[in-house]
Formats: sequence, structure tokens, C-alpha cells
Amino acid sequence: MSLLQKIVAIILYSGHCSKMVFNRLHRLGLTVSHSTVIRLLDQVGNLFDRDVKQWRDSFLPELELKKTLSEIRQHSKTSIHRETFSSSESSDTDQRNSENSSNCSDEDSEMIEDDSCPEADGFVSDEEVIGIDDNGQQENVLSHETVNITQYITNFDSANSEIGYDSAIRCTEAVPFEQLFSNSEQEDDLSSEAVDIAEHVVNFDSANSEIGYDSAIRCTEAVPFEQLFSNSEQEDDLSSEAVDIAEHVVNVGSENSECGNDSAIRCTEAVPFEQLFSNSEQEDDLSSEAVNIAEHVVNVGSENSECGNDSIRCTESVPFEQLFTEAVALMDMNVSSNNKSLGFRLCGDNLDKTIQRRHARLDRVNKELHCFNSYAVRNRVDISQLSDEVPHYPLHIDVYSILPSPLDDNTLSSNIATLVSRVLCKHMKFFNVSFDDVVQWHIHHKYYKEMSQKSQVVPLGIILKNENKIDEMTEILTDLHQYVPCVTQEESASLSTGQVVTKKTEYMHRILIGGDQLTVARMRSAINIKNNSWTATGRLEGFIPVAEDWHTKAIYLDLIWRYFYATSSSNQTGTLYHLKNLLNRTSIPKKAKKQYDACHDFFVLVVEAYILVAAMTELKMDNLDGIPDKTFAPQGNDTWMMPDEDRKQLLHSICNKLVNSPCFHLRYNKPFPGSNGDEVYTYSRDLLSLGCLYLEYVDSIKEGDGDRVLRCWRYLLPIFVASGRKTYAIESLELLYQHDYLLSEREKVELLWSRFINTHGKMGKNIPNDLHCEHLNRICKDAIQALKSNKGERAILRVSKALGVIVPILSNYDDDHNVKVEPGRHNIAEYGKDLRAVVGKLNDYGIFTPTKGRKHMSFQVPKNPLFSKTRDEMKDWIINHTKVKL
Repeated sequence: MSLLQKIVAIILYSGHCSKMVFNRLHRLGLTVSHSTVIRLLDQVGNLFDRDVKQWRDSFLPELELKKTLSEIRQHSKTSIHRETFSSSESSDTDQRNSENSSNCSDEDSEMIEDDSCPEADGFVSDEEVIGIDDNGQQENVLSHETVNITQYITNFDSANSEIGYDSAIRCTEAVPFEQLFSNSEQEDDLSSEAVDIAEHVVNFDSANSEIGYDSAIRCTEAVPFEQLFSNSEQEDDLSSEAVDIAEHVVNVGSENSECGNDSAIRCTEAVPFEQLFSNSEQEDDLSSEAVNIAEHVVNVGSENSECGNDSIRCTESVPFEQLFTEAVALMDMNVSSNNKSLGFRLCGDNLDKTIQRRHARLDRVNKELHCFNSYAVRNRVDISQLSDEVPHYPLHIDVYSILPSPLDDNTLSSNIATLVSRVLCKHMKFFNVSFDDVVQWHIHHKYYKEMSQKSQVVPLGIILKNENKIDEMTEILTDLHQYVPCVTQEESASLSTGQVVTKKTEYMHRILIGGDQLTVARMRSAINIKNNSWTATGRLEGFIPVAEDWHTKAIYLDLIWRYFYATSSSNQTGTLYHLKNLLNRTSIPKKAKKQYDACHDFFVLVVEAYILVAAMTELKMDNLDGIPDKTFAPQGNDTWMMPDEDRKQLLHSICNKLVNSPCFHLRYNKPFPGSNGDEVYTYSRDLLSLGCLYLEYVDSIKEGDGDRVLRCWRYLLPIFVASGRKTYAIESLELLYQHDYLLSEREKVELLWSRFINTHGKMGKNIPNDLHCEHLNRICKDAIQALKSNKGERAILRVSKALGVIVPILSNYDDDHNVKVEPGRHNIAEYGKDLRAVVGKLNDYGIFTPTKGRKHMSFQVPKNPLFSKTRDEMKDWIINHTKVKL
């Protein structure tokens, strides 16, 4: 079976060729058999989510460090910290130590339990550390209890006390003490078996003790060696005080060691060399400030050491809590600066298909296929430097901050003026000649370069569950939760009854999962019923459900149809139904969401026609080929000869005046003007205003501008409330709360800038995530239909998983052989003739010329839904529909 045969087979399969085609070409030796290509697809289909798992695993190092920091914080709360001993206290300490050492047995004698060795709360007793063997000798064994308290055992590698990265391993089980210090010859030979990390990388520098960066150690405290092991008789008697001071006291001295044997260092973990210093440029990153921040960094074991042999801490007294907090903050900053993962999000939607039986029987009825199709898309915006800390719920929320502000009004008007300038330059001769080269065809934003890149999408296949059933929706989310980055920490404790209890703590990186409003509502319900699970994974805490934009845009257009479309208005000039008949658009239904594409194309044409008529009225132009009044264009036909900057300012000035004219009204914080006795004028003004908001929403999605999309959601909230679309109104409120109050900084940016997919890698070619999911659903349905009579569950799963693998194979083949691929879009037919017909009709009727007494009989003073609810009424609605108390 050659590579050529496999490629031909995949090409044929992607084209939905029948089994007979495979058999015929297989006879000629051009391809493999149909059964062979099925086995081949099963093999490659197992790797369908490989990229997503790699994205997930890229967060694991960050979560591991978070887990380690949490462990350190936990130990800092339970440990007992000592203050600096004065010179007078040092002599008393030496006297007590000598008395205690006389009460303790020698190395060859049995251990005697004596109350003369005091134990403080939080100290580890001698019995827990030192045992008695069968011969009566002291047995240096660290029990599991000691390991649970101290977490990690640290050794140093080689006689020269240099820690190599090859010897960096994590100790998670109890290590016998004699394995570390079995005899006097091994005291100075710290093996390379154990390592782990600690708080800060410290270089110990003194005249006789110098640890270079090759042996970088993260330490929290230096303890004089003679206080812990004062003589050979006490080397095996690890007292409770020593255990309390150090999590594991390790002798780092040897005759050849660069760090003298006077020093004992308490370490909680050592980090592999390459993690600390990945290259030569990073060797000097350890600043003196970092050294000073660590728990008491001292120069140990030399005649010039600032810490004497009898002192436990440095001569400088610094509160432990302050140093520890600063140390953790420095490590957190270091972790975030090294993390470059872009992150990803999921999106899904239901896939429904009816399988008709040719010969229906009692046991062979028509089959309704209800399943869930999903995909993962990688973020294009780098958010690795942002904080992932989830803020606390605020005690007080400014409800009015949820609604559009005056700044939003100004920004929206400026953006609409840009959209109006495009319409004028496309369809008016004067503007096309004078301003076509200076018009702003794309509204740029801070992430415009990233949003112009091609998205990396990975289909995750079909899950044979119905999202409309809450129990099956729970199974869907449980299956998808495997892609949530998660690190688990387990802690065990023994009860007095002897039962061992295990506590599991999970550190997660939450990801966004999107869909239409119904899918998101089902997700929230499934998550709510899992609130009583024992683990975070069981509670599905790794998901943040968010509503997407394509279905929302369709619902908004459907609301416009409800207010401005009536089948009884066929003879009422300027209404949507009248214009539909004028253009013979028979595909336009009563509800726009049933034929969204046809209604979208028709409505965009109508809004542009309204803009042109409003411009002709305000600029005093007779037709589309005329020239504006001298007050707007003083140079007349010679305007094109003006400098570029002057022409750009002139175009901006004309469009701003037009947008701020009485023909438009989109300023939410400005009083609503009313009808002025001309209901035709009111109908036209409201239709134009809401239509411009629709154009702004569409354009912001194309450009991938998250800030503009969020602003549109603020304006959509009162519209949904006034229109009775409660579910989408609550979804709008949820989205605004998420961005303003509930999510971390990283999640906020991801919420705004990961809402789009760019399948072409060009400017202005973004589409909403849920629209791309609809495209995948269509591809899956076509593939399922090509299965003919073999529509079994295994065949459907095979097809859905193979889609994400076949597409890259075909793409690479096309690139290698210069195969020209037709773009996946439809060419928009020229609509200039239709537009001129509508403009002529509207201009002749004078829809924007106020005339008292006019009215559309089918519409009784239609009121703009954006202004139907006052700000106070919106405040009451928000408070009543907010779960937390405001």
C-alpha cells in the first residue's frame, strides 16, 4: 500500500465518493479498497484532539507552580517562627542545649524518652523522627508523618556541593534518614537522589563558602550547623527544635565542599537547573533584591559570616510574614513572565438530523439523530502576562454602569459616521471621486494585527448526546472537561480510628465554552446540578459558559422585523414589506430568523438606501449624482484636488453632521425627540437608527473588535428588555456582569477577543464562533448523508473525528502541489440597480421631510425599543434579575 494510494483514497473519501468508486479504482491499483480506507481513518482519527491536549498541557507548569506556592503558603501559616536571639539569650541557649544533650543517650546507647526535651506546638517530636532498632541502636527513620509535614527532602549532588539538573528529582515518599546520613563518611557526600524547590534562588557567598549559580538553591532560612549537630554524639539525635526550625536539615559541608560544614540549610524544594537558568543570559537574573527578600538569606559557615555560630537568624530582624509575602509575589511575577501560552476556548451546538427509512417497519422507524458537535479554537491574542486571580464579588455595584454611558454614545456615533462615509463613497458619485482614497474602510483597534491572522481550529467530533436533556448535557460537559488544564494535589490524614482520609485539591485554568443562548442556558443548568460533587472537576468548575454573537445578531434582526415588518403595509411607502414587494424578494419571511441570510441582505440594502436619502435631504442633493451644498463642500467638484488630510477632515465633518442630524437618534443618554406629528418620519428615523446599530454590530464582528461588540451588547440590553426577549436580556446582563465584575483580567480579555474566527487570515474576515459551528454542522451532515444506508453510530463518530484530520492532510497536499483552492465564500451580486430603485422611491416620498399628519396605517406610533424603558425602569429590572444583592 503506497503513499500515493492512501492520498488518493483520502481525497476520494473527502469528496464523499461511494463504495463502488473505491472498488473500481482499486481494481486499477490507483487506490486502496474501501475497507482499508476505513481502517486508515480509524487510525488517524485517534489523533483528532492531539493539538487541543497540547494546548491544555502547556498550562500545566503554571498550575504546578501555583500548587507549590499554595503548599508554601499553607506551611507558612502553621509553622512557628523565632525572633532574633540577642547575645545574652545566646549564652542561655548554649546552656540549655548542653543540659539537654547530657540527658540524651550517646550514639551506641538506647533512646530514652525524657520530658527534659521540650516540645512546642507545631514541633515534631523525637519519637516521630528517631526510632529504636532491634539491637537497641538509634534508627534514623523519617516517618510518613514527618514527610507530610516537611513535604520534601533535599540533598546536594557531589562532593563539591553542586546541584546538577540531571539529579533534580522530586521526593514524594518517606526517605530513611540513614539513607541520607548513614555514617560520618556520608555526611559530607550529599547524594544526587533527591531534590525539590523552595522559595527563592540564593547564592551563598562568603570567604570560605561560595555556591555558584550552578548550584542555585531555593532556601527559606539558614540555620547554624553546630546548633543542630553540635558534636558527634548528637549527630543522630535530631531534636524537636531542629525539626521545627527546618523542614529537612541537610548537612552541606565536606572537606572539598565550597560551602563549609558549619552551615545547615533548610530547603523545601530544589528546582532543576534548566528551569532556573535556561540559558546563559538568564544566569545573572538573580538580583540582590531577590536575595534580600528571601526568608533570612545569610552567608553561612565562614569566619566573615554576618551570622554567628550561635544565632538562628540574621542580625537584621525582619518580620517573616512581610518577607514571605514579597517572596511569593516575586515568584508569582516570575511565573507569569515566563508563561507564553495563548490559551484556547471551546464552542458547541446541537446537531439534529432525521434519518428516513425507505421501508418503515415497527422495528425500523425513522430515526431522529440528536447529538452535540463542538470544536476548540486557539486564542490569537497573547494574554499570558495578565493576572488570573478571580476578583471577589463587589459589595456595591453601580447598576447604571451596565447601561450605555455618554462616552459610549460618542464612540458609537463616531463609528457610525465612519460606516456612513463608506456608504456615501460607494454609491454617490461626488463622494466616490473626492474621498474614495481617504475613506476608512477598516476601523482599527489594539489587536487588529492578531485578528487578521488565520485561526487554528480543531474539531472535537460529535458526542451522541442530546443537549435538550439535562442529564445528557451533563455527560457532554463531563466529556469535554477533559480538555480543562488541571493539576491535582492529594493530602492524606489518619484519624484516631485508624481510617485514612484523603483530601483532593485541584488547581484549574478555567476556559470559556460558548454557544447560542439555549445551549449556554443548558450548560449553566448542567453545572448547577453538579454543585454537590466532591471535586472541582465533578462540579465542572473549569467551564465559563458565554453567549456568542451570530445567534444574538439574528435575534436582533428578528426584533426589528417585529417592529417594522407587517404584511398589511404593502401600499405604505417606505415600509419593509412595501420595499420587499418593490424588489420582488419573495424569500423574505415574516420572521427574519427563519431565513436569516436573505433577510440580512435585504435589510442592509434598505438601511443603506435610508442613509443615502437622509444624506440627500441634509446635503440638499437632488439625486445620487449631484453635488452637496456649498456649506458642506465649498470646493465643489474641485474637492478631490485638496490635500489628503484636508479631505479626510472634510469627509469626517460631513458624516458627523449627518449622524447628529434629526434623521438619526442613537444617543441613549439624550432625551427621545418623539414623533412631532409625522409618524412616517418617526418610522423612518427609528428604522434608520436601529439599522445603523445593526451595521455597527456586523462590522465590529468582521473586524474582530471585542470592545465594539461589548458596546453593542450594552445597547442591546434595553432593546431585549423592551421587546420581551427575557432570555437574551438575561444573557446580555450576564455577559456584562462577567466582563465588569466576575472574571479575572485574563478571562476578561479572552471574553472579548476570542469571540471570532478568521478562516482566511485576512483583514475584516472574522466571523462569530457559533457561525463557524454551524458551518461544521453542515459539513458533518453532508458527510453523514454520504454514508447512505450505513448510518450507524460508529460510522458517524468516525466521520466526525476524521474531519479534523483530513482537512490538514488535504491542505498540505494543496500547498505542496500548488493546487488553487476556491475561497469558502459566496460572491455578493451587484445590487446597485436595486438600491437606486429604493432610493428613488423613498426620496420622491420625502420620508425625511417632516410633514404633519402622515402615518402608516399598519403601525400605531411605533416607538424605538431602545428608548421604551427609562433608565430608572432599567435599573429596577437589573436589580430584580440579579442573583446577588445590589
